[in-house]
Amino acid sequence: MQIEVRTYGTVRFELDDKQLTMSISDGATIADVLSDLTEDYDIDPSDLVVMKNGIHAQQLDCETTQLEDGDQLILADTIDE
Repeated sequence: MQIEVRTYGTVRFELDDKQLTMSISDGATIADVLSDLTEDYDIDPSDLVVMKNGIHAQQLDCETTQLEDGDQLILADTIDE
């Protein structure tokens, strides 16, 4: 299964790409993808705005929301005041 990950702000610089295609296992959740990315890159998931197919992750349960083939995740950093 593959998903598209689009990045903005400092996340884009950390991943060195504005768009990634990731292969994930069946049943993978948003939290699983974030965990994989934080293992490979210097990213703090608590500093991210995450959207799945245009829906803010705060409206979803990242631990249980499973991803499907072709889903799109958007990752952007929050704005500190």
